[in-house]
Amino acid sequence: MEGRLLATTGHVKALVQSHSSGDEARFRAVVHELAEQAARNGRRRDAEEVRGALAERPPREERRASTRSAPPEPPPAPAPVVQPRGELGRVLTVSRPEEQLADLALSSDVMARLHRVLTEQRHADALRARGFEPLRTLLLTGPPGTGKSMTARVVATELGLPVFTVRLDAVAELPADEAATALTLVFDLLAQARAVCLFDDLDALLDADGGERGGGERGGGRLREVLRRFTALLDADASRGVVVVTTNRPELLERPVLRRFDTVLDYPLPSTGVVQEVVLRRLRGFDLGGVEWPRVASTASGLSHEQVAAAAALAAKQSVLDGAAQVETAALLAALRERRQVLRMAP
Repeated sequence: MEGRLLATTGHVKALVQSHSSGDEARFRAVVHELAEQAARNGRRRDAEEVRGALAERPPREERRASTRSAPPEPPPAPAPVVQPRGELGRVLTVSRPEEQLADLALSSDVMARLHRVLTEQRHADALRARGFEPLRTLLLTGPPGTGKSMTARVVATELGLPVFTVRLDAVAELPADEAATALTLVFDLLAQARAVCLFDDLDALLDADGGERGGGERGGGRLREVLRRFTALLDADASRGVVVVTTNRPELLERPVLRRFDTVLDYPLPSTGVVQEVVLRRLRGFDLGGVEWPRVASTASGLSHEQVAAAAALAAKQSVLDGAAQVETAALLAALRERRQVLRMAP
């Protein structure tokens, strides 16, 4: 059976069930797992073809499929996006994103767990009728550029919700009383309008001294007070929105903070298979048939999803300027090396 892509009975059953119910997220997670299995078994060509087909799956088809999930909680009618002003406007922006699950290149484990969050949110009424709450407070951990903030936008798109993005670095610069007021206003807004609330970069309230950053009036004691206020608001939040918090340094979080979250998703740097998916998604419409994926993945080792996507775009732009429809391996390798050099120069 060498050279053939083999699916277990469990895979086939999961594919049939997800296709029949229109559950696109689960369908993609299972197909991704098959591609990973093929790659692990040395069937790289099969894995590449599966990933390529998955990356080219039309977004419109995904939206139609997701609406066939039965019986999903209907998304609210889109409301006009109004940017906040005053104290709230200093730390919060409101947007209605367009990123979809098809734009995410994640490990099969993270994708499956993200799918579970979306499924519970879509069936929130059924869960609450039986005394359960859907997963709604998420802590996303991992290096910068691995897709944490993008995940919040994808969740919002899939659920038909706006995104409230809270800049915790801006909150950290405020005096303690003003920071507490701003955070209270954010949670008040979330209680009034269902949304995905992204608290981006919790590290702004932390440092290696265990929650202190800097010294004096604007240092550790003030930030600990802000962090306590944030966790208290998170505890008291009874809204029906989704709260997403990101951090690059989860080791700095104490257990009392961690237990506030319904689930913790870890975003590692991209594996060999995920590197290929990142490139395929970024370069839809380009001929990648001649790309030597093992060489690309080896050169991309240690780079984030964001950095790999930036390198892919650089290589593709060169192809456009050269009047070529094909992106060559050499161009991708050169672009990846350039991104690595830029990172080495960064402070």
